[in-house]
Order: sequence, then C-alpha cells, then structure tokens
Amino acid sequence: MTMEEFDAALAALGWKVSDFCRATGLHRNTPSRWRNEGVEIPAWVAQHLGLLLDVRRLYAASAAPASARASGWLVQDLARLHAAYLAPPSAGDEGQAPPGA
Repeated sequence: MTMEEFDAALAALGWKVSDFCRATGLHRNTPSRWRNEGVEIPAWVAQHLGLLLDVRRLYAASAAPASARASGWLVQDLARLHAAYLAPPSAGDEGQAPPGA
C-alpha cells in the first residue's frame, strides 16, 4: 500500500490519521514515519482498510433497501457493523478492544 492509497482509503471512510491510530492502537507518529521516513506500511493496514471499505459499501448498498424483505435482520446487522467499525473512534476509546473481541 502506498501513502496515496492510505490517504484515499481514510478519505473514503471519512477518517483522519488520528482516527485510524485510535482504532488500531498505533502510536500517532507511526503514519508520519511511513510518510516521511519511507518506513514500509505493514500489509495488515491495507487488509484492515479494505475490510472497512467493504463494510462501508455493504452498508451503503443496504441503506436504501430494494424490498421490504431487505429491511429485516440484514440491514440491522449492517447498521451495527457500521456503527461499531466505521464511525471514527472518540478520544476516550483508546486502548479498548474492538467490539466483539
């Protein structure tokens, strides 16, 4: 993953670098090291952001259900996933395990 891809993924999620650091437990200077010192971005970062973007796409696709049937458990579950994993973490959430962990 390049820094441009990292920045684009964060922008697509509506996150700042500080949000990503809080959500993943990274020190706030780590992304700066990737950007300024040429430190390689770990593979898990691309995987993590890819999963978050997939959940976001699923949530967006389900937000306007095509049928009454689609507004059942699937939409409720996707809404829960969206709230748990896509909302930028607040400053008070640092150090807490992700929901369901």
